[in-house]
Amino acid sequence: MSTDEIGTPTPAKVIALATQKVALPAVSLIGIFGSVTDPGALVRERNGKIRRVKLGDPIAGGTLAAISDSAIVIGIGQKAKVLQLPAS
Repeated sequence: MSTDEIGTPTPAKVIALATQKVALPAVSLIGIFGSVTDPGALVRERNGKIRRVKLGDPIAGGTLAAISDSAIVIGIGQKAKVLQLPAS
């Protein structure tokens, strides 16, 4: 069983919640960083790897076209796919 800094055991329910798998879409937005003039995003790709992307980078069969405070837009041909940050 895990313990915190003072040695109190972590409850089993907390351990179970912290280690459960979450079903995510094939490509998921997990974070946005940078400035207004140089934004970037963290995405989880289909293979599970986390990748930093910037405007113009190839992603999910398209190109990263826009980054806002809570979403990214991927241009795929004549279509756009919007990925939102997970709700907290």
